Amino acid sequence: MSRDVTYPLSTFGVIMWKVANDKGEEKPMNVTARKPADRHVMWKVKGRKRNRDYRIREHLTQDELDRLFTALKRNRHGHRDYMVALVTFLHGLRVSELIDLRWDDVDWRKGTMQIRRLKGSIDGVHYLEPDEAKGLKRLQREQQPRSRYIFTSERGEQFSRFAINKMIATAGRNGHIDFPVHPHCLRHTTGTVQANGGMDAWRLQKLWGTPAWRTRPSTSP
Repeated sequence: MSRDVTYPLSTFGVIMWKVANDKGEEKPMNVTARKPADRHVMWKVKGRKRNRDYRIREHLTQDELDRLFTALKRNRHGHRDYMVALVTFLHGLRVSELIDLRWDDVDWRKGTMQIRRLKGSIDGVHYLEPDEAKGLKRLQREQQPRSRYIFTSERGEQFSRFAINKMIATAGRNGHIDFPVHPHCLRHTTGTVQANGGMDAWRLQKLWGTPAWRTRPSTSP
């Protein structure tokens, strides 16, 4: 069986397969061309309102951030859960980037961590804050069972996005924050804190790993 691949201008790509019939002759299978994507279609989960109907803003204030950290420290695995939020906040991580962190990404001698970005963002190496490095070393000592991943469940499995989302949302409620909190709020908070502290757009772009053509001054990616 052979395969010819064509990419018509009117489609994203149609794979043409050839199969042999009983006589040994090859003929193409029937294929249906896909319609081009409509860039004006706005996808929305049925029944879900806009973000502004749930939250007055996407970032946390200093007081709300402190309450979130305090609530996480009170959990059964308080130190691990606190480090989840702290690392997410300090490096402006998406949830998928957080749960993909491994111990071999950390260079203890240089005090750095390799960050692998997603969604077309740029990878980078970030310096660890002193308290962050100390907390990660404690987490590594206490991690049972051992894992290649930094943040794991009680069974030693890599955290899922759902588990992190639930952890942060629950801590937000326990911290009596007035609106639903999700992990991406920490990424927004990173940008807000750094911008208010005087960080210019170029350095903020490097921190987030955002390409120049995607930089948006008013919001975080």
